[in-house]
Formats: sequence, structure tokens, C-alpha cells
Amino acid sequence: MTGEGAAGPLERVAGAGRLLVASDFDGVLAPFVMDPMDARAQEGTTETLRALAALPRTWSAVVSGRDLATLEALTGLAGSAVVRIGSHGAETTRESGTGPTAEVADRLRRLREAVHAAVAERDPAIRVEEKPTAVVLHTRGLAQESVAVADEIAAEAATAEGVGLLTGKAVHELSVVRADKGTALQGLAGELGADAIVYLGDDVTDEHVFAVLGPHDLGIKVGDGETAATVRLTDATEVPGLLTRLQEQRAERVARSGSGR
Repeated sequence: MTGEGAAGPLERVAGAGRLLVASDFDGVLAPFVMDPMDARAQEGTTETLRALAALPRTWSAVVSGRDLATLEALTGLAGSAVVRIGSHGAETTRESGTGPTAEVADRLRRLREAVHAAVAERDPAIRVEEKPTAVVLHTRGLAQESVAVADEIAAEAATAEGVGLLTGKAVHELSVVRADKGTALQGLAGELGADAIVYLGDDVTDEHVFAVLGPHDLGIKVGDGETAATVRLTDATEVPGLLTRLQEQRAERVARSGSGR
């Protein structure tokens, strides 16, 4: 089903008793840019997520592969009612966390050393990002030869004990903790007692969410590629309008049913 056919599903899910609306950041709220740190949310996206979170029996969240500190800096959502989930679910504002164990910290140190050494020796053009529990290789805009080298480095690094590999669009994330967006969002929905989830995503990592959504939920794929989502938008420019329609319909439905949280 394409964006033109989203009206019915949006109206249905807007009437859920308790609703959670969540979205990926890059490629959905924010269009892709060459330098990931230049990414900014489109007008009418984070503002609408704030408006949704202010409604009774309604919550919103941004779920990203970005580390939590970077996600908050780019979205401007720090301190807001919008839940932020970073590092593919390894970090969240819903819990303080206890930090990595000594074993995990040592595993991360060895992973960082190995990846940096491999990149320096084999292709310094590959961009390396360090996260609290992961190391990321970025290849957006690089020549195919560099992409192939990054693929090899990631595959080799993932053979180390306790290291997992998550591959997305022009990115390889090597993590020393097990986390994915689907598990994180399911956990949040369970904690909130949500009756339905709306999730917007564009990347292969978002399929972890689409795969676990139930019949009362709504998955929205942004862009091309195979997906388990039931609605597809052409690109990120359609996202602000869709979120606005959902917020308006949700506000109308909760106004009819009463204001209790």
C-alpha cells in the first residue's frame, strides 16, 4: 500500500486506546546528507512528535542508530516528552542504565583498536564513528572500492567473540551489546501499555521493528526496498504531512473519548 492508501490505516490506528508513535531519524524525519552531522529534522516532524506526546494516552519516540547524545543534539528533543532511543536500542531516555561491565568495556576497547588499525592500513577514506557500545564504519559517498574494503573490515571484526554486526545503508555497526530497534520498541510499548504502535522507518535495520508489529499496529516504509511494512511513502518529504494528519486525527479521537492519561 502506498502513501495514497494510508488514509484508512491512519484513521484506524488514531482511534487506539493507548497509542505509541515512533520514527527513525535519518532518512525519515531528516533527509540524508553527505555529512551525517549536518542532518536536521524537517519542519513539521519533531514539532508534531512533541504535539502527539502532549495528547492523553499518547506517546511518541525517535528510534535511531545514532548514539543518544548525538541524537539529542541533532533533534533538539533533550528534556522533551518524546522518548529518545539511540544506538539501535542500546540507549534510551526511559532508563538510566548501569553502564558497561568491565568485560564489555574491554571488548569495546579491543574492537576500536582493531577497526581503527584496519582502516588506517587499508583505506583511510572510510569514516569511523565511536559510540558508547559500538564502532561504526560509514561509506556514504565513497567509491565502490572503499565500500568493498569496509565490507571486509566489518565482516572480519564481527568474528571476534561478543561482537555483533548490523549493516544498514552505507553503514556497518559493530556492537559489543545485543540490541535492535524492534526489541527496544516492543519493550517501550509494553512498558507504556500501548494498544497500537505506528512506526516510520527507511533502513534495513527498521525491518526489525516492522517484523514484530502486530495486526493493530501500522508500519510505514519510507523509500524503496523490500519491507514488511504495510504502507510505503516515496521519500522523506512525505513524512511531515503524514505525521500532521495522524496528530490531527488522534487529537480529535481523544477529545471525543475524554482527557484522562
